[in-house]
Amino acid sequence: MIQILTTQDYRNMPWKNGQGSTLEVARSHGEGLDDFDWRVSIADVKTAGPFSHFMGRQRIIGVLEGDGLILHVDDNAPVALKSKSFFAFYGESDVHAELINGPIRDFNLIYNPEKYAARLQWVNSTSVNSWHSDANEILIFNNSHSLNMEINLENVYLNQSETLLIKGNEQVLNFSLEQNKESDFCIIELFIR
Repeated sequence: MIQILTTQDYRNMPWKNGQGSTLEVARSHGEGLDDFDWRVSIADVKTAGPFSHFMGRQRIIGVLEGDGLILHVDDNAPVALKSKSFFAFYGESDVHAELINGPIRDFNLIYNPEKYAARLQWVNSTSVNSWHSDANEILIFNNSHSLNMEINLENVYLNQSETLLIKGNEQVLNFSLEQNKESDFCIIELFIR
């Protein structure tokens, strides 16, 4: 089932640590801050601080807007994230973030690795104009002005910041983009284990 999620469909939810809020794009099911198998969200980070813990989950975070942030994860070396770069870590890790040069907007996938395998990639249409996927759940978040694509010959149009959501997929889907138009978007694929 193909569904287009607009910014009006996104839900504002508090961070678990109470230090901010998240714009929840989509989730597998449930209502609370722990009752899901996967969740995609966007957050505006205005100050340095700790991340919330999500026990038994895997997290992938990237910088959507702004100059970037530095993540201190457990006792590992700091990781610098710039625009459209992503980093994966365990939800129970102790994470502290520093802003490189002012506020940023981040993009997050949190999922249960016992139930799903996940693949997240940021794509620019200058390098990719078609692909296929047999993932069970597929999300495409559009960061460009507009995104025109075909999915198995069905036309789909996304405005900026809208998300294509396909849940319960059981076939190979063929995606192709409108030619000669630059697009910037994120593809998330979730495969049931």
